[in-house]
Amino acid sequence: MPAKASGEIKTRIIHSPQKNGDVYVLERRTLYDSEKKYNKILSTKLLAKIPKGTEIPVPTRPKRSKNTDTHQSTTDPSAIKAVPEVNQVIASRKRIGMMSIIDHIGKTSGIDDALYASTDLGTAQKIISLARYLLATDGQSLPGISTWQYNHPLPYREGISEELYHRLFKETGLDENLQQSFFKRRCEMLNTGAGIAYDSSTISTYSENQLEARYGFNKAGDGLKIVKYLALYSLENRQPIAFTKQPGDLPDVVTIGNALNQLLALGVSRAEIITDNGYYSEKNLSELFQAKFDFITLARTSLKWVQAEIGAHLKDLDRLSSVCPFDASTHGITVMLMRDFVKVRKYGNKTGAVQGAEETFSRRVYLHIFFNATRKVDEDLCFDRDLLSLKKTLEDGTSVDELNDSAQLRVKKYLTVRTWGKKTIISFNEKACDQAKKYHGYFTLVSNSEKNTFEALSKYRKREHIEDYFRSAKQHADSMRIRVWDADTLRGRMFVQFIALCYYEYLSEAVRQMKASLGVPNGDHDHDLKQNLDLEKKLKSWLENTPIYRQLQWFDAIEGVEISTALHSKRWTTEITKRDGLYLKKLGFKSGF
Repeated sequence: MPAKASGEIKTRIIHSPQKNGDVYVLERRTLYDSEKKYNKILSTKLLAKIPKGTEIPVPTRPKRSKNTDTHQSTTDPSAIKAVPEVNQVIASRKRIGMMSIIDHIGKTSGIDDALYASTDLGTAQKIISLARYLLATDGQSLPGISTWQYNHPLPYREGISEELYHRLFKETGLDENLQQSFFKRRCEMLNTGAGIAYDSSTISTYSENQLEARYGFNKAGDGLKIVKYLALYSLENRQPIAFTKQPGDLPDVVTIGNALNQLLALGVSRAEIITDNGYYSEKNLSELFQAKFDFITLARTSLKWVQAEIGAHLKDLDRLSSVCPFDASTHGITVMLMRDFVKVRKYGNKTGAVQGAEETFSRRVYLHIFFNATRKVDEDLCFDRDLLSLKKTLEDGTSVDELNDSAQLRVKKYLTVRTWGKKTIISFNEKACDQAKKYHGYFTLVSNSEKNTFEALSKYRKREHIEDYFRSAKQHADSMRIRVWDADTLRGRMFVQFIALCYYEYLSEAVRQMKASLGVPNGDHDHDLKQNLDLEKKLKSWLENTPIYRQLQWFDAIEGVEISTALHSKRWTTEITKRDGLYLKKLGFKSGF
């Protein structure tokens, strides 16, 4: 027997667009089920119809009773019961300010169009509605949408229950065509040739049912199993392109091959891939060369061939000409080298080449060597503090076997542990410590295309935007923890979160560009009037002190009221200040709400 519903019966008026352009005005009665935790629809009544191209509701004829004589005249007043509802005032009040901004983002960014083109109308509306909720609420948990949607307009007007979005996650997670079609359209609308960052983050979970949830390097440091979240990110547009998930125990270095396959499948054949040292390996560089992608990757200074080049060019890094023009604390030089790489033949040929055989090929690379004195001081300090902490831990009675794998390796390399009876004496391996510190403050970039030392550095630093993106995912899209219990549902949920992050990143970039232009004279007489520049400076100050979420919440105070009768329809919104009007104008609104 179903659980007995409890709570207050709520009645609301909704507008349901039809395929022919008409809009049905419906009265919907719902009851909240506290056990199942969703709103149960009790009844839906058709009140009126707004014909296409008009704003005036037209009374609809009630359904004919089964007992009604089919030959009875429809003009006979006795044949049609009165419908008092259509003579009543139909009124609604919605918080439209914030949602109008989000709707504007969805349309101008092309995100909504890409979704509508990738799946059916209903599915797209559900995904967009959930993504907008995550953006509007700064990543609040999804069960809250059941009440939140009552006064916030969403594309999917039928109401979103917990049962509905769980089913949606499952279906979306299984629909690979939907996801890849959307990613392809993202590639088409973004400038992917100017630089693509590739990186990963981790999502912790308590679930034992997630196939990819495994123990690995947990970036949150909470000791839980993790699922890896890998993303492709356009550095030119500051926009995410695509994502995937993988088992948590896989190291980053093994994932680059599939990333290249995904880019090629999405129609990206030429791009500059930028990665950190977690993705550096000779094998990965070989794959990048074979796929004909340009690349800039951070290389570890522990590599012997890198250390040899650093040692050979120490004097060059002391020269004034090596100072970075946009960062005086950093010195840099570039060395061109020919390096050998190994590839595996995919096909044999008539000349004797065997499929699967390893072949060596040579390619030119540019090694960009950098030194930062401040960075050296910081790295020396962190190194010393870490070893001193390890030494004290062991002296306090913790055995080496009780330490994690990383700590055990550091103990083995940099500490000497001697036991005399019950007494443990620990000393530093000074030679190993000096050798490690020798390369503190240095970092190197390897590229097959970028010859300019500081242009390579500039491009690599843009990669930090993807780190901001991962932070946004956890802070603003409810992705700190996995809240679903099977792999397909998780994939669908991550896709919805991805859409929300696309919205967030687009708005963040629009606001960043807005701030850069505000309060700056541009030669236009009207624009450069003191009162206009003062207003822009006022807006700039507000933007600099108000995060994106708070900016949206500020406009959530704007309400829209609609009142309709059989004779007329009226609408009005809350007034706004000049500063808020300027904000909307700079975002691209032609007029207010």
